[in-house]
Amino acid sequence: MLTGPPLSRRRQIAGFATAAAGVPLLTLLAYGTELALPDVVLLLLAAVVAVALLGGLWPALLAAVGGFLLLNFFFTAPLYSLEVNTGEGLLALLVFAGVAFSVSWVVDLAARRTRQADRAAAEARTLAAVAGGVLTGPDPLRGLLTELRESLGLDSVALLEDGRPVAAAGDKPSTGGTAAIPVDGSLTLVLRGRVPSPDERQVVRAFAAQAAVALRQQRLAIAAEGDKVRTALLAAVGHDLRTPLASAKAAVAGLLSDEVEFDAADRRELLETADESLDRLGGLVANLLDMSRLQAGTLGMTLADVGLEDVVPRALDELGPAGRRVTVQLPDDLEAVRVDPGLLDRVLVNVVGNALRYSPDGRPPKIIGRAAGTWVELRVVDHGPGIPAADRERVFLPFQRLGDRDNHTGVGLGLALSRGLAEAMGGTLTPEDTPGGGLTMVLTLPMSGS
Repeated sequence: MLTGPPLSRRRQIAGFATAAAGVPLLTLLAYGTELALPDVVLLLLAAVVAVALLGGLWPALLAAVGGFLLLNFFFTAPLYSLEVNTGEGLLALLVFAGVAFSVSWVVDLAARRTRQADRAAAEARTLAAVAGGVLTGPDPLRGLLTELRESLGLDSVALLEDGRPVAAAGDKPSTGGTAAIPVDGSLTLVLRGRVPSPDERQVVRAFAAQAAVALRQQRLAIAAEGDKVRTALLAAVGHDLRTPLASAKAAVAGLLSDEVEFDAADRRELLETADESLDRLGGLVANLLDMSRLQAGTLGMTLADVGLEDVVPRALDELGPAGRRVTVQLPDDLEAVRVDPGLLDRVLVNVVGNALRYSPDGRPPKIIGRAAGTWVELRVVDHGPGIPAADRERVFLPFQRLGDRDNHTGVGLGLALSRGLAEAMGGTLTPEDTPGGGLTMVLTLPMSGS
């Protein structure tokens, strides 16, 4: 039984055309040059081999049958007849027919085997490229599905788990498709578009197995990242949340003590200490809750048109006396922004508070507003130590406090939360160098009506 992929329709047509035209033409040339019968047999055998290589078995069989008839008609006695009355002529025809049919079969089979080997090698190279490139990328699972969709020209590819999509690539991912490839007991790879050939299904199965591995690795990475975050959170809670709580507790305990008499000034100082510590504790807890809601995708927003001349002063008031040192430069004709007022207030309090923390005495931060196309930029400028370019993205990760070693800087959520809230409102938060030294945080917000 023949194995291997068939030739393309174009090559088969070319093979039939060559057999129908080439064999008679060679026969006429041989007849015109008065070649001997053995020479003509060899010439036509070469033609049969060429047709087999070009178009496969069936064109080669046509060439063999045509060559047999033409040999009989032009080169065996009696000439110009299909009768054979000599043993030598009959033997030549039988040998030609046997060799032609055998050669056609063997050449076609060898060609199919070669094509099959070439296809297998190409599939191996594709899978190796996938394993070496896609699987080491930032999102291996989606990369695999995208590579499969593009390789086979599909509309979409989806990986289902118990009938529910867990990953997809393409414009119209769906739970239904033109082909479904089982991966294991719960996973199925669904293809939408054209139906893959049997040989392509082998490639699809290899991709499906790799996709299952990538899904498991993705879940292990998520679990490991979750453990890392929980560990960092516990470490932060163990220190940063206890510090203001302990300060407030000590102040209240002192006020309740009967062993010490406090005058009015001392009592006020203890109350202010407790108030400040509880405010700091409330801010830390609010940041933790907002970050958890942001990561869970449950943060509620109510967008409205807001003037920055109203929001900025309110945020500075929340920062207390330190906020009054901040210089504000907002143009009178600055357009309103489309944001959630409460979330914008949280962003400004965190970003400006961070700038105040690192600003040197005598050089307070500045807030500069300007229009930029359909956006409004708020630049929070400080002249502190700045952040090296290599570390700038790290400050937007939760629980990162570059250079902080004091006991009251918080759990390192301020900038991470601020960027997340800005992006949730359709804006951005990016760091830049301050000319002359320091850091500028650029908060970009969508302009009202844009």
